[in-house]
Amino acid sequence: MQRFGAVGQCRLAARRCATPMTAAPDGSLVNPNDFQEPSEASRKLFSEIAFAFDIDGVLYQGRNRVEGAEKVIKMIRSNGIRYVFLTNGGGVPEVKKADTLQERLQIAKNDDVIRGRMILSHTPMSAWSDELKNHGTILITGSHPEQARQIALDYGFKRVVTPADILAECKDVFPFDHLEGDVNGKPVPLPDGKRIPLLKDPYTTNIPHNALKIDQIFVWNDPRDWSVDIQIIHDLLISHEGYLGTISHRNGDKSLPNNGWQQDNQPGLWISNMDLLWKTNYPVNRFGTGAFMEALKGVWSMTTDGKELEYNALGKPSNYTYKYAHDRLLQYYHDMACNRGKSPSHDITKCHPLRRVYMIGDNPESDIRGANDFNAEDGTEWVPILVRTGVWRQTLTEKEPRHKPAVIVDDVVDAVVWALNNEGMKATREWLLSAVSHTKGYVKVPELEQEGNLKETGVKYPSEEEAGEAKL
Repeated sequence: MQRFGAVGQCRLAARRCATPMTAAPDGSLVNPNDFQEPSEASRKLFSEIAFAFDIDGVLYQGRNRVEGAEKVIKMIRSNGIRYVFLTNGGGVPEVKKADTLQERLQIAKNDDVIRGRMILSHTPMSAWSDELKNHGTILITGSHPEQARQIALDYGFKRVVTPADILAECKDVFPFDHLEGDVNGKPVPLPDGKRIPLLKDPYTTNIPHNALKIDQIFVWNDPRDWSVDIQIIHDLLISHEGYLGTISHRNGDKSLPNNGWQQDNQPGLWISNMDLLWKTNYPVNRFGTGAFMEALKGVWSMTTDGKELEYNALGKPSNYTYKYAHDRLLQYYHDMACNRGKSPSHDITKCHPLRRVYMIGDNPESDIRGANDFNAEDGTEWVPILVRTGVWRQTLTEKEPRHKPAVIVDDVVDAVVWALNNEGMKATREWLLSAVSHTKGYVKVPELEQEGNLKETGVKYPSEEEAGEAKL
């Protein structure tokens, strides 16, 4: 397996002073000499690297945390290393997902190690321009459409419609029984007094002024009522300019691109992630949003004589999502200071350069592929590390993943140890697992032997006060 950019040999300090043991916050006995600030060489190195963690299958499996996952996060934070959680999960607010992760990792609520670092599959949409958010109407569906609606409203989108709203306005849209209640949520009136007219001629372009027009379609994480969602999405994609109940004259026109399909100002289709499978407590991987999309593509292919379904995929492995995560890491020190209500020091630039980012994931098709394909404009190297605690399993028919990581390791602990060793530190699993938080300073880290081997980047490492970071 290729080794990415090792920067020199290192050694652990061999001598320890005979010092009385003291009690750590968790009640265990520790040696005070084990806690000290990193050297300037280590601080410089820590300022140049970052981590991006997948969640499901990396930090926990189902509802059970991976052993040592919480210590990994605490160690990284206590040494000022930048990190984000980059997951294809979603359908909930970022704060709620952060609180769930903190609870599952059994990290105390007052330990600020999760919030402000959560990137869900749909989070990049929060950064869309106000012009896009203020104009037009979006249809949104997902595991909990009503909650998805609220998230979209919180992002700044002004007009948000769910399938339940459409069915409440016009039950003829779907002629069968459909899931109600908690699955599709409570309907609300269509925005701006819009209606869904029952046109005698669906090919007409004489559309009533109050007809509902959908401008964008968002699929956010694991829709539950596939039959309803596929029907409505298909109706919109064959419509005239996004008006429900119409059919475009351009459909099937061989003189147009894609034989005229989706060539009549139909709404854009945005998918928050394309994960076909994901890891839960069940021993066999479960279908994800990607499975819904395969079903939609199958229906589309049958009704259009095999023509391509045009859509936009977010989440991993899309470059769009990796660029968003990269930008968040560049702004990390600045954002963390702002999140704590502090004014960043003038030395904290809006974007703080990086040399290398380690992407730790369990899915070769999303985590590994995305990191391999992403080429940061600033030249930062993204290094994918695959763990064995999630989706991927070595089998007789698949001895290696299709998308090759830098290394395959047992779990997130080994992944971080490998990354630190790759940077020139002699870290061990035993060292990381024995690391505990301490009120008097940092967890002691292995020192670099050849400081001159560190790549010069012109980076000034910010102090804790400047960065707004508090010691554990």
